[in-house]
Amino acid sequence: MKDHMRILVGIDGSDHSLWALMEAITIAKRFSGFIKVITVHRQGREEDAKKSQQKTQQYLEQENIESAFSSILGSNPSRALVETARNEDFNLIVVGSRGLGSVTSFLLGSVSRKVVSDASCDVLVVKK
Repeated sequence: MKDHMRILVGIDGSDHSLWALMEAITIAKRFSGFIKVITVHRQGREEDAKKSQQKTQQYLEQENIESAFSSILGSNPSRALVETARNEDFNLIVVGSRGLGSVTSFLLGSVSRKVVSDASCDVLVVKK
């Protein structure tokens, strides 16, 4: 690993995504890292995405981690993570192993597997 890590984290409000964020914070603190948080949401779920990001922002501010946020309207979180990581030159994608479920899902097991399969950078899948 190197100093000044650029870390991308997928958040959906689930416990698994919160665990992924906590792991990303640990890594960012160790390697002078920057964290970008992405939330992918469906039409009509903007408020849920906003709440997840607000909670996430509190954790990052508390830990004094340099960060940015992006909320993406769509239905393909794995593609959003992979393309963002590639286009913005991230060193690591951190995802939870499971998400909220089919209606408000973001990080289902199938999504984390797809990210691992398609990403051009390292991927950390956090179980707990």
